[in-house]
Amino acid sequence: MSLALKPGELAVIAGPNGSGKTTLLEALAGLSRLTVGERQYGAAEHPDDWLANSHYLGHKLGNKANLTCAENLAFVAQMNQVTCPQQDIEAALEQAGLAGHEYQHASDLSAGQKKRLALSRLLLLGKTYWLLDEPFVNLDHAGCDWLYAIIECHVQQGGAVLLSAHDQQRIHDLADHHITLQPI
Repeated sequence: MSLALKPGELAVIAGPNGSGKTTLLEALAGLSRLTVGERQYGAAEHPDDWLANSHYLGHKLGNKANLTCAENLAFVAQMNQVTCPQQDIEAALEQAGLAGHEYQHASDLSAGQKKRLALSRLLLLGKTYWLLDEPFVNLDHAGCDWLYAIIECHVQQGGAVLLSAHDQQRIHDLADHHITLQPI
């Protein structure tokens, strides 16, 4: 397959279970090796620059169970060398629908709240490219609406999003590119 994803664009990967959506996203994020073909990033960009300006969120959310919501975001910001005042962390949690949960451990959150916590990182890190594997899973209607809104805002501000989705017709309607995978 070939895809040129530019800033300001949204691409959606669809396909049945086992068709390779996760594998494709992990390969593009540099998390797995390709056995066939090659990854090519923009001619003017070095792969390391592209990868440094990307954020991947997969099925394993990466929340640290023994840290609070606020501590999780502070940790991720520090790991990404992003200066993040407490007020920015609180604002991201509020936007994600987690106001009042700042000091609750991630292990005590519901599945939807854990997903919101992981997605709230997108608001803090300032990455251009978002690679999201099934980001709507476990979100209620309000969570899906919030995610649509931040994706639309990110794209309108020149960001690029590549995500996999099944039953989210709205995201398919917003997409600039559609990729449909079939099992081999």
